[in-house]
Amino acid sequence: MPKTLALAYHNLSTMLDAGVPLLRSLNTVASGLEPRVRKAFLAVADGVSKGNSLAETMSLNPRVFSPLDVMLIDAGETSGNLAELMGLLAKWHEMSRRMLRKMLSGLLLPVVILTVAAFVAPVPGFVLGDQKMGSYLFSVVSILLLFWIPAVIIVLIVRTTPKTGPLRRALDHLVLRIPLLGRAMYKLALGRFLWVFHAMCKAGVPLADCISMAISASGNAVVGDLFRPATERVKAGEPMGQALPARLPVEVVEMWKVGEETGNLDEVTRRLAEQSADAAEFWLAEFVRWFPRFVYGLICLLMIYFFIRGYSRIYSNIGL
Repeated sequence: MPKTLALAYHNLSTMLDAGVPLLRSLNTVASGLEPRVRKAFLAVADGVSKGNSLAETMSLNPRVFSPLDVMLIDAGETSGNLAELMGLLAKWHEMSRRMLRKMLSGLLLPVVILTVAAFVAPVPGFVLGDQKMGSYLFSVVSILLLFWIPAVIIVLIVRTTPKTGPLRRALDHLVLRIPLLGRAMYKLALGRFLWVFHAMCKAGVPLADCISMAISASGNAVVGDLFRPATERVKAGEPMGQALPARLPVEVVEMWKVGEETGNLDEVTRRLAEQSADAAEFWLAEFVRWFPRFVYGLICLLMIYFFIRGYSRIYSNIGL
């Protein structure tokens, strides 16, 4: 769906920038979309035709339009920069699509091989008579559960818990500590914060509100907490560059200060967001490159364990 939304927002941005009325743009764009997204855009068009705001009607369909989409569209309507913010949304969804595709393509083969290995590894013991069919199937299920239970737990936490809840915060801490993937997720969350902050600045939103909205859109509670103290200090009149914590990358802090000093903070945050997104893609590519090797190593150890157990049983029987 990110690909479809990226295309839809890009086309809407182009049409609105060309002066096409919003309602006509929505109906035109909807005609070329996949059924689920087309239905959502047609519902949005119907809501707009009844006098409702675009953001309000989009919020009624959270399965298609994320809170981030609604937040930026609302800011665009308020500021009159709707076309520009839709263009930014298109870029964001395109980047999300690239990263998701890269992640899935890198993880698909290791998952398949791991599943096959779960059936193959206990075979020596079964063939040599060390295991009956029931115990063989139990070994297969045990191996699969060893890897799938943690994955299911993580999915349930992400799907069912609030983004600011203790379980989600603990998961965010854990993810940031995974080699390579943690760096990618950190840079991605930082990029999301900077990207939304830039969009809010372009829309003329007050600085403290820009920070709060960007924190909620960062997608990682740990990264969001880095910026949370700055909200109150900015409300007190302190420049945000002085309120940024030392734990942030030094280039972010220094460029932020330069942006404030030159009055060009929205452009600086855009560049920082692009740099963070590029870094996230780089580290994600590194994770995708090394994760299969890690899985293959685990499979090799698993196979060695079952072979040793099977042949040790043979030699013990011979000794008897």
